[in-house]
Amino acid sequence: MKNIFTIFRKEFKDVTRDKRTLYMMLLMPLLLYPVILTVVTNFLESQQEKADASITRIGIIETGGEMLFDEYAHSTKQTRITNLAIDTITAKQLVTTDSFDVIYWFPADFVAAIDSILPTTYNYYYNSTNNEYKVDGIRKMDAEFQGILGAKRIAQLNINATQLNPASSRGINLASEREQTGAIIGGMIPYFFMIFCLLGCMYPAIDLAAGEKERGTLETLLVSSASRVEIYIGKFLVVALSGFISAISAIIGMLIAAKINFDSGDMAGGGAMAELMNGILEPGTVIQLLLILLPLNIFFAALLLMLSIYARSFKEAQSYISPLMIIVVLPAIIGMMPGVRLDTTTAFIPILNVSLGAKEIISGTAQPIPLILTYVSLLVYAGISLIISVRFFNNEKNIMRG
Repeated sequence: MKNIFTIFRKEFKDVTRDKRTLYMMLLMPLLLYPVILTVVTNFLESQQEKADASITRIGIIETGGEMLFDEYAHSTKQTRITNLAIDTITAKQLVTTDSFDVIYWFPADFVAAIDSILPTTYNYYYNSTNNEYKVDGIRKMDAEFQGILGAKRIAQLNINATQLNPASSRGINLASEREQTGAIIGGMIPYFFMIFCLLGCMYPAIDLAAGEKERGTLETLLVSSASRVEIYIGKFLVVALSGFISAISAIIGMLIAAKINFDSGDMAGGGAMAELMNGILEPGTVIQLLLILLPLNIFFAALLLMLSIYARSFKEAQSYISPLMIIVVLPAIIGMMPGVRLDTTTAFIPILNVSLGAKEIISGTAQPIPLILTYVSLLVYAGISLIISVRFFNNEKNIMRG
């Protein structure tokens, strides 16, 4: 035990002297979240303000049947109405080139059809890729016009409007704000945790195995009084601790960012985000997250150290380890997709089970059995990876390879 602690202390000092490792382990995860979240929040707020203050450019093709809509359109706010003596082909070109946000076309007999209580139709052309933030307003405007036409038709038929609605409904969403917000963004939290956990383990793992091979300092440790297992465990603990510190730094950065941007509840969703953050900080939630994330950290540390031991040089170790980022990212992205939930099947799929489990813990919707199965499977995977990695280190061919 004394040898393990001595090796751990020595290796940890060496690792923390490396500015690149400190940057990946502390500064990057701690600063990235506040920067990203602040930039995104400010951008969304500016886009919303732009959308609220913008003028919708409406074109109305003169066909003789546009009078009803023309009267309605001139009563709307934040719109600029232009009557156009053009055909629909030209209208489509004007919308495509962003000269107008929307152009309406009505058949010449549109008003006559409405007055005669006959069915009719009209078209409106818009391009959702030009002004995405205006699309909802355009659709809302058309729905209002449809409502005016509907009211006119009801009056023509001399029908009481209440007779057309035999019953009213009231939808009651039983999901809390935390559950709703967690379902949307809860998958991002374990995603970033896993990424930074992997990055935090990466450089120490490469440096403590392949790096020492390259520098010729590994042999000094091997001839010391410490056994191979003690040497490995000392190095492994440094790698695992580095990854865990990196991941915790990412979470702290995320909480700081959320505190800065959402705690006041001024922007849309701020109150829900504040509730979600408060839920994450509950002792029970923190313990559950640590239980699900620690085995993953052990798994990453053992796997990366094993690959680094096998590599002949620092660069070779990087080439082996870099593709792991894709292996980690894909299941984590799947875990963010709607409809993918933690169950008795997904609980046994590595990385995906962490993403789904952490997502449901954060949302407060985790079910006991799938969560227990996730804990058990993660512990098994972590144990297997650790045993294989120790045996790999004990193999002389792997250490002296090169």
